[in-house]
Amino acid sequence: MKAWKKKGRYLLTAAAVTLVGLAAVKETMAYFTTYVEAQGGYPVTLGSETEIKEHVKDTSKYIQVVNTGETDCYVRVRVYFGSLFQTEYLPSEGWELAEDGYWYYREFLSPGEETTQLIAAVTVPEEAGEEFHVIVVQEHTMVRYDESGQPYADWEADVDTTTDIGVAAGEEETL
Repeated sequence: MKAWKKKGRYLLTAAAVTLVGLAAVKETMAYFTTYVEAQGGYPVTLGSETEIKEHVKDTSKYIQVVNTGETDCYVRVRVYFGSLFQTEYLPSEGWELAEDGYWYYREFLSPGEETTQLIAAVTVPEEAGEEFHVIVVQEHTMVRYDESGQPYADWEADVDTTTDIGVAAGEEETL
């Protein structure tokens, strides 16, 4: 009988420890999970999207960029063509040619907005034939704000979609 009481005490203690441990699992799992649920607030988007609109009339290419994303962005355009061709850009409100060969739109675009037209007039030499290609590359970057709240474009910035919790000062990161 004494042996049964002793075993019963151990079983009861083990059952109590197990129940306490199971009760703590819920909070532990919540701590380690990557899923978060919240109510209210604002949606967060990590990037912007743009779309290029272009059409050709005679030997000129008319170029516009539309912000199809959900965040404000700055845009730039570069036009490539063969070495036989010469291109003249007709005055276009809002566009500015930089030393790097890109045309920068001065203002940022809010979602749904589009740039004014940038017109590239191509001079086609006789030896070029009837068909030729003018390639337009457009890029965009999200609007950033300086300490005084003024918007600016950082064309060197990359969007980082990973989570980095970092390490405390003085500690080395170990794998």
